[in-house]
Amino acid sequence: MNFVIVGTNFISDTLLAAANTLNDFNLYGVCSRAVSSGEAFLAKHPNAQAKIFTSIEQVCQDQHVDAVYIAAPNSLHKQYAVMCLEAGKHVLGEKPSAANSKELASIIATAKKHQRLYMEAMMTTHLPNFERLQQAMVKIGTPRKYIGQYSQYSSRYDKYKNGERPNTFLPEFANGALVDLGIYPLYLLIALWGAPKSVSASGVLLDTGVDGAGDVLLNYADKQAVISYSKISQGDNITEIQGELGRIRIEAVSQLKKVEFIANNGDVEVISQPFDEHFMKYEVEHFMSLVKQNILESPINTHILASNVMSVLDEARKQLGVVYPND
Repeated sequence: MNFVIVGTNFISDTLLAAANTLNDFNLYGVCSRAVSSGEAFLAKHPNAQAKIFTSIEQVCQDQHVDAVYIAAPNSLHKQYAVMCLEAGKHVLGEKPSAANSKELASIIATAKKHQRLYMEAMMTTHLPNFERLQQAMVKIGTPRKYIGQYSQYSSRYDKYKNGERPNTFLPEFANGALVDLGIYPLYLLIALWGAPKSVSASGVLLDTGVDGAGDVLLNYADKQAVISYSKISQGDNITEIQGELGRIRIEAVSQLKKVEFIANNGDVEVISQPFDEHFMKYEVEHFMSLVKQNILESPINTHILASNVMSVLDEARKQLGVVYPND
């Protein structure tokens, strides 16, 4: 299957390294505004024959392109996804799928109109350990509390403190700590428990107008959850799902590196299987299998799941006071 990767940042490197382990994946091209950055990207991977596109229009016009992975800045996700879907390409869109719910709705409507697959590229729900986690939920009994954490000090924060303006801290790129890191424990939560009854958010805003850290409280009437995240401090990043019979402990919520069930009496059972360093291959493999079967919506990363997550992001940003030009 001929893929074009749009964007040449580290996540594209990670995805390509993983996708290259799959027999049916072919890197047909890479799209970057500068030929030099496309060449530098390809030099790191065994795909020297891949084409270099310098605009999304060129990608859309090429009839040999089957699918597009969009890892451009968040602010461009909707525009690029809609253009590619209208051109008949299937789209795997890096998280967050868009800057807000209105943009996501436009992407989904376009995918349905043109009968093409659109899937948000949230890798966590495709990992083998996610299925194991789902099966283990019965062990905790009645669920009562979810504590999701992802705090990772950004190397770009030092640049920000030195007076630079890295994209990751700029609203014009639809960025911030919530949509970059907080989305991981949030996505896992909503995949397991569905949409919350209410949302309450607070956080630390930087002078650029985006959030550097924060907490989102989600109420489910008979249980509650809190998402704690930061790009301006470092944490142990342990996520817990607590029930009346015990709890599930997760290391590295985005990758589900280790999942354990801990009973109330202290007994510990390892739920997870060994971690695969090519953790992004599962979402690509799933995406390609859907295309081959002409299935136009993932049964795992469904449109409603993406929409429910985006609704929480919208409400949390509203309460935090984070506003994007896309809004």
